[in-house]
Amino acid sequence: MQNKTFYNFILKLLEEGKINSSSISASVKKSGDFKTLLNGNFISYSQAVTGGGSYILNDKENLQLFFKSKFPKELQDSYSAVGNIGTYRNTKTGKRKSQNVILIRGFKNIKINSEIVDLEKSTNLFGTFCAQVNNLETDKICIVENLDSFLLCEKVIDNNFVFIHTYGGLGKSVLNKLKAKEVLIFPDYDYKGLQNYLMVKKVFPNAEIFIPSNYEILFNTFSRTIKTKQGREQNPSKEVKESTDENVVKIRTDIYKSKRFLEQQALFVKYKDD
Repeated sequence: MQNKTFYNFILKLLEEGKINSSSISASVKKSGDFKTLLNGNFISYSQAVTGGGSYILNDKENLQLFFKSKFPKELQDSYSAVGNIGTYRNTKTGKRKSQNVILIRGFKNIKINSEIVDLEKSTNLFGTFCAQVNNLETDKICIVENLDSFLLCEKVIDNNFVFIHTYGGLGKSVLNKLKAKEVLIFPDYDYKGLQNYLMVKKVFPNAEIFIPSNYEILFNTFSRTIKTKQGREQNPSKEVKESTDENVVKIRTDIYKSKRFLEQQALFVKYKDD
């Protein structure tokens, strides 16, 4: 039973030495691995006077050896997709360490990993430059949420910005690698986009969200339902709900009243044949 549930059960047992029986999932208790722990006297059951009971750690040293053989240390310490396959048989199970892979477009020289890069040449020749970034320095950065918009963004935003799109989603791990005087966020105009904007502002307090001058027209013409294909409605995070940022309030209110949102791709409709 080499999965996250059993992994977390053993880890908690090693850390606390005792776990209430009621807090252990049925799948763990029914597993052959759990029976091995009982039969091998790694753990034992202790009945409580008031009812119920707990499982007590009897043999920490040997349980640690069992844990290491079941979940090898080099994989416990690796949060990559490869590590998750080795540990959980699933790339998406467990925390995954960001690889900090960034797609970059622009028309100036910038510094990536302390090396000067002729970004204009790469953009003109190949459409984008890609790097696993330890540090990136430039004057003006625009973070673009979606890949197709990233490939067109200079049509609607000043090309003095360096445009970046993060592989696998935006996170603080990437943001902390960036250094710039100006940071602009170009998201979808939905709750997720607002959440990303607020996350960026925690790292770059002066960051701004890009809202086109014809936003109202685009919203009235191209906005779509906030509901997913399964009929569920996207909900704002607590942070988005409570934000007093005027741009968040504006977009949040539009979504709340109309149950619709504007995708950033709507800004490029007139360029579709370019």
